[in-house]
Amino acid sequence: MKTLVIIGAGFSGAVTAVQFLQVCKPGTRVVLLNRSGEMARGLAYGTNSSRHLLNVPAGNMTALVDQPDHFLRFCESRLPGTAAGTFVPRKLYGEYLSGLLAEAEHQCRDGVSFERITTEAHSIEAENGKARIRIADGREILADHVILAFGNFSPFNPAITSIPRAAGRYIADPWSGEIEVPIDPQAPVLLLGAGLTALDVALTLDQQGHTGPVYMLSRRGVQPLPHRTSGHVDSIAGEVVQTLLASAPSVRSYLRHMRSLVRVAAKDGVDWRDVIAAVRPVTAQLWERLSETERRRFLRHVQVYWDAHRHRVAPASYAAFSAQLELGRLKPMAGRIQDIEVLPNGLRVQVGLRGTAAVESLDVSHIINCTGPNSNLARVDDRLIVQLRQSGLIRLDKLGLGVCVDEALSVQDEHGAPVSWLSYVGPMLKAQFWEATAVPELRRYARDLALRVAAKIG
Repeated sequence: MKTLVIIGAGFSGAVTAVQFLQVCKPGTRVVLLNRSGEMARGLAYGTNSSRHLLNVPAGNMTALVDQPDHFLRFCESRLPGTAAGTFVPRKLYGEYLSGLLAEAEHQCRDGVSFERITTEAHSIEAENGKARIRIADGREILADHVILAFGNFSPFNPAITSIPRAAGRYIADPWSGEIEVPIDPQAPVLLLGAGLTALDVALTLDQQGHTGPVYMLSRRGVQPLPHRTSGHVDSIAGEVVQTLLASAPSVRSYLRHMRSLVRVAAKDGVDWRDVIAAVRPVTAQLWERLSETERRRFLRHVQVYWDAHRHRVAPASYAAFSAQLELGRLKPMAGRIQDIEVLPNGLRVQVGLRGTAAVESLDVSHIINCTGPNSNLARVDDRLIVQLRQSGLIRLDKLGLGVCVDEALSVQDEHGAPVSWLSYVGPMLKAQFWEATAVPELRRYARDLALRVAAKIG
């Protein structure tokens, strides 16, 4: 019997398993490993808050490439009146993925075995063209192929946060469990970061009854942007693609042309979001054209602005965010922490404000790290990741964006050679393709990988 082991059961792992189970031949064993929690949820869709909405409308959130309305039909059965442009709660998407995996398991062909194991993989070693996986309970699994499908790791903790950590006033990962309201619900809180995570945390605090000021600190002070409430147009897509692919492969050139395209589109009444949407199908090509130096320049100077415009929030979430801004309870700041002092009832944080020599002093109860997931595996102390690094089975991207793979998603070893029995699918494909963190791209990578592995080991 041929054995496929998938490590990680968030979106990427679950959808890859679903697609593989639909096409694999009798005599195949599929093992899905997940370290904790319910499978097919992951951090993104494990929330129970009704305020946490998907950042993509329901009509584009199907997990199955060949069934574009699959998720929309699911929503209509649960929330009558849902339209393609509706932004539904993320917890509903978690239910959808769980049901999809359960259905694929139920409909397995005779002779196909599917196992779910809630455990942690400790190591993977090559053995005669196969892989031996050791898991936390001491068991070993010999696999013909392994798919790494781990998703996002906890945010990186800046060195200065050691002070509030020692004082018990620092939340390193807002998604590691429910965020507890400070003892005094009126006490100020400082959020590190101003992106989607910070917005989610601010809404969570509000929902839990926190009424004190919430400072949202980031280096540049760039705030989340909303999706439109009306439909889009695609009449300019061809011009946008042609212009960018014909431009010089540099960040400066890309930026200059994007700004020009947005200005021209605006004169014709076309929203800037349509220009961003037109770039999406060729983002990987544009990224591939950039040298390492240009990629570093993009990450250092442009990424925060691109992320805000590309990864927008649901209109309802943005309205709630704007309401907190107008009430003065949410206070965005641009700058850097210079010093932290522990007080009897909290922390005193000195913030150097961006663009000036001024320093603002904040007295807060807690600091919450909302800087977003860490994709730099050199900074991850997960046991499996450390073992894969030390054994040379994986090659880390020089820019700290994820895992190096080839076009077939085979993991590259420390010498850059593809490992025939090891693949990766998930948001760390960003290192290779850049546009690889959202469902519309990940579902395609998952489908294509499942078909390749099924053909190989079937």
